[in-house]
Amino acid sequence: MSQPPSNQTRSDFVAAVDHVIRERKTLKVLRDPGQCADLSPDVAAELHSAVSASLEVAGWAPFHKPAHKETHQQGELKSVVPWRFYVLEKPGCCALLDRLRAQAQTQPDSKWSRAWESKLTRVLSGTGTVVLTTWLPDPAPAGGTPELNENNQEHIAAASAAVQSLLLAAEARGLRTYWSTGGILKDVEVFGWLSIPSNQILLGAVFLAPDEAPHDALEGGSWRDKRGGPAEWSVWIDAARLAAPPAAD
Repeated sequence: MSQPPSNQTRSDFVAAVDHVIRERKTLKVLRDPGQCADLSPDVAAELHSAVSASLEVAGWAPFHKPAHKETHQQGELKSVVPWRFYVLEKPGCCALLDRLRAQAQTQPDSKWSRAWESKLTRVLSGTGTVVLTTWLPDPAPAGGTPELNENNQEHIAAASAAVQSLLLAAEARGLRTYWSTGGILKDVEVFGWLSIPSNQILLGAVFLAPDEAPHDALEGGSWRDKRGGPAEWSVWIDAARLAAPPAAD
């Protein structure tokens, strides 16, 4: 059981944790993709420290099944956890935008041009850091795609828990957060640019931005206030239901 810090009561500790969970929300930081620019050195250093700390905390997410040993526990990224984080700070986000722009210009009416016209480019320009989070599937059958078997369901759930932990840790540190499915960032060619192994699958692109990040607009999520209350998505099961004899066929 978690113990509060020495300077907090249990009730203060609970209130702080609950507050961060409730306050976490989608907030897209948008900027013209032609205006992507580095953050000031002081802001960049503070952001780097906050993201590094958030990644470390996120690594404590629960997981049940280890990543496939021969497929994923190799090289420098040899952890047993079934997720990986690939971090692009502001200069990397701007460089990625430049690459996407070049692809769109040389290949009109393509996936690249459509991606360039999407909101993703404005989010990349406005963010301070993006963390591409992958989950690590067990090897697929020859020539096939990963199966949604028990192991892989466990891996997806664990990686999702890691993303949520990252969002909460970043929220607590005062960062604006947005969990995106990634759009064109899932593409195998983009994986190649970033040296992400093609046998990993993008679970989400987590955009993190400090208040000081220059932007044209802020945009919230559309579902936050439509989730309803616990009575609409939870059931308390009465023990008497289990004690009753099964209904006859």
